[in-house]
Amino acid sequence: MLVEINKLEIINEGYKRNISISKVFVNPSHIISIRDYDGINKFLISENASKYVNKKYSLIKVNNVNGTEEIIALGTSEQIQLSLTNTKKLLNGWQILNYW
Repeated sequence: MLVEINKLEIINEGYKRNISISKVFVNPSHIISIRDYDGINKFLISENASKYVNKKYSLIKVNNVNGTEEIIALGTSEQIQLSLTNTKKLLNGWQILNYW
């Protein structure tokens, strides 16, 4: 079963960074840890990404084939953990996290 997470994407384009939110699907059994990530706000302010500054973010560590991947996700660690346990079931076992 997979869950949908809203990921903060930071793409380095050399002289500037493109910041956006995208949806990714993660296997909950591969999640190692979830913690609040307040440090991202300083970075977002320095990048003039005011659209994303007044939101809460978490750092999710996920085990994958190549080792550990860190995902900056929209929402507090409590909101994400709660969403992992209280999700809406969709077709084919997919679930969506609703923590806006």
